[in-house]
Amino acid sequence: MASYIIGALSKKVLKESAENHFGKEDPYFESVPATNMFGQQKMKKRRRAAPEGISAHDAKILTKVKRRAYRLDLSLCNFCGIRFGWGSVIGLVPAFGDVVDALFALMVVMTCRQVEGGLPTNLQLQMVFNVFFDFVVGLIPFLGDLLDALYKCNTRNAVLLESYLKEKGQNNLARLEEGNRTVVTSGGRRPSMRRNNTEPTMHHDEPQRPSPARLPKENRRSNTSRSHRR
Repeated sequence: MASYIIGALSKKVLKESAENHFGKEDPYFESVPATNMFGQQKMKKRRRAAPEGISAHDAKILTKVKRRAYRLDLSLCNFCGIRFGWGSVIGLVPAFGDVVDALFALMVVMTCRQVEGGLPTNLQLQMVFNVFFDFVVGLIPFLGDLLDALYKCNTRNAVLLESYLKEKGQNNLARLEEGNRTVVTSGGRRPSMRRNNTEPTMHHDEPQRPSPARLPKENRRSNTSRSHRR
């Protein structure tokens, strides 16, 4: 029964179903300057691109996290300059609503942990602290719900994940560029490492010169004795 209720709430609140590929669509857009057919300047919304240098799996996880955060924190309405989402509405229910809101926020954190290689411990602690602080503040009647809408723990965690993936992507691109530079510098040959020396030694394809042939010791002695007899 509990799993049925959670599943129904997930479909209603998070809008995760087969129609939207179970939460893989990204609802966040960015505004960029554009010009219409009359030459007038206006702002055009476009889908925010994923950070460069990350894998397709991490890009899907980031999209899912941002979509869930948007539904919980920003999706419903704008009142007095404050955006409200489903998390604020659920939090209006005394006690039970704050618990359900915290569970949805923990679902966002668990989704963040699904990136390749996991998340650093300090980053996970930051995300859990955001959820805990949001839960404690939400226990205050009415004022807590307003502070909950202002704090937006899910959006904060989505921003933390995106910042981490940006740094991860930049490091991946830097390593790739360094590897390409090493291959170009070595002339297409891979350097080999010595056992007791960290400097790479290059393999040369030039053949070694053959050493001059030498006679065995017995033949050299016989030739010497013959020369003395003569």
